Amino acid sequence: MAFFYEIRSSDDSLLKRNGGFATVDAAKTAAREDAKKMKNSRPPNRVKVERILVGQNTEQPTRY
Repeated sequence: MAFFYEIRSSDDSLLKRNGGFATVDAAKTAAREDAKKMKNSRPPNRVKVERILVGQNTEQPTRY
């Protein structure tokens, strides 16, 4: 299974999603680096980074 991360804004909109990481630590590290880059290069009128979420992809889709 692979891990992914999402970076979300203060209004809970998705700013970035990336996946395919072998471990949860690798996903966290990459997410923190991307969030830091986004924060440092943020134009004044853009929404700010609020949350980083890390999850695990499953091989079978969830059925409802």
